Amino acid sequence: MKLLSFIEKKDNAVQKIGAMHNGNILDFSKINVPKTMIDFIELGDQGLDIANDYLESNVTGIDPSEIIIKAPISRPNKILAVGLNYKEHVDEAKDVAEHHSSQVELQEQFPNIFNKQNSSVNDPFGDVHRPNASDWLDYEGEMGFIIGKECRHVPYDQAASCIYGYTVVNDFTIRDWQFRGPPHTMTMGKSWDTHCPFGPYIVTADEVGDPHNLSLHTYVNGEERQKTNTGLLIYDCYTLVEYLSTAFTLLPGDLVPTGTPQGSALTTQNWLTPGDSVKVEIEKLGFIENSIIQEPRTTTKF
Repeated sequence: MKLLSFIEKKDNAVQKIGAMHNGNILDFSKINVPKTMIDFIELGDQGLDIANDYLESNVTGIDPSEIIIKAPISRPNKILAVGLNYKEHVDEAKDVAEHHSSQVELQEQFPNIFNKQNSSVNDPFGDVHRPNASDWLDYEGEMGFIIGKECRHVPYDQAASCIYGYTVVNDFTIRDWQFRGPPHTMTMGKSWDTHCPFGPYIVTADEVGDPHNLSLHTYVNGEERQKTNTGLLIYDCYTLVEYLSTAFTLLPGDLVPTGTPQGSALTTQNWLTPGDSVKVEIEKLGFIENSIIQEPRTTTKF
């Protein structure tokens, strides 16, 4: 099932959840399920069974042209991102770190985990800010997964049962802030407002099948910049669940971006500028596409 959050253009004050089915959007506010995505995820198979009955009831649904797709989860409890999870990206990061005499940590014995703040969440087709404080804006196309149940100390062979579904993420990064070294390396370099667009759907695990055999492509202004297969992840999704849940409880709706392949602007320093468009497409999961705009100077609230 392809789950999404949306607003209808005729009534854009109300955000709803639903599913893409036969080219149309089925609105779950018409059935007896929770109204927010995290609450729906918490229902597990029960919620999916109710939704499947609705999908099979020959309801016409809403034409996609009549809605605006939002981030599937507007505020995940946690965004636990993974750095340096493709070997060729590790290699290019080493070269760049040495060039900048950076303290970027290139730990390879264990997954490299960092937080993106949930205030960085953006819609799958939302505008992304190039900050006024930096012009070193980079893209990172990634597969992400969504936790489906509260879990802790999950063994590898049980990890798949804790993943609800998969999604497309762009882990936008401010490289010069990242190169300042800890704590800027990840916290301040990775969590700027608008810098975590994801979606357009949460594709449930049963529909994805093997998450470690999906093609991933990133395009800037139509030019392919990144190309990989998720089978090349150093630490696969199940290893990440096992590792993360060793330290703390994972909750329904937590988002885990799994890392980007080689091909970002790290090596070329061809940073994104206003007017650019970045598209990340993953087999079976769809695509997100974001336009780059200069950060408005009126975003600060006092």
